[in-house]
Amino acid sequence: MESTFRQPDLADVFERLLVPSVFERYARDLVERARPFGPSDRILDLGCGTGIVARVLRERLGGGARLVGLDLSGAMIAKARSIAHDIEWHEGNATALPFADGSFDVVLSQQMLQFCRDRQAAAREIRRVLAPGGRLVASTWRPREHQPLFHALGQVAERHLGQSNDLRWSLDGDQLRALLVEAGFIEVRVEAVSLVECHAQFPVRLSAMAAQHDLSGLDDGERERRWAAVEADSAAVLARFADAGAVASPSVANVAIARVP
Repeated sequence: MESTFRQPDLADVFERLLVPSVFERYARDLVERARPFGPSDRILDLGCGTGIVARVLRERLGGGARLVGLDLSGAMIAKARSIAHDIEWHEGNATALPFADGSFDVVLSQQMLQFCRDRQAAAREIRRVLAPGGRLVASTWRPREHQPLFHALGQVAERHLGQSNDLRWSLDGDQLRALLVEAGFIEVRVEAVSLVECHAQFPVRLSAMAAQHDLSGLDDGERERRWAAVEADSAAVLARFADAGAVASPSVANVAIARVP
């Protein structure tokens, strides 16, 4: 199994490895929970990455609805645009959305809010661009301890790289609910959703990089030595989760559904 990405093209790796193994599975669940949709709904995929939520929506809705995707990363937007020319893509920040008040009937956001530097500003912006009665369906991961594969790999990485500063697991259900209530959403409910991830190839180094360990005090040689040690020791973890030539494990997300008055 491929596990090492020295200088990864993050958008390519995301689309090639993580979308089929993780994000398409959760995107389909997210879209299903966001139903019903109207034929002329205006829908924003916020923090769209390479655009899997918008692409699932296009598959379900055809050409009637207005589909828009926005992400902070220009590389992700470029990849999204290369895959789906017929969807409207924007590079931008969730804390200052480039859309008028009431521009959308539905906002879907998959695994984005926990990464915002100012979560309150992002939540207020989502509320602003939603029309009266509009809906938000947003997901965030549950804490790492609830993710068996990532918890085991995270412990390996911490042995070699020190403290994790990982934002992936930093916005759990009660915090997510409070964030949306404070922003003025009503009828807020949060559910836990667990699906099985199935990785044909697991990018160990890329996953550890996402944990934002502080390696600034290390020279290039020592940094590479530690990355190599993480990859070597992670092999035993991946073997524990091996299933028919892949790496399979359940993961758990929060899904919040809320409405604008």
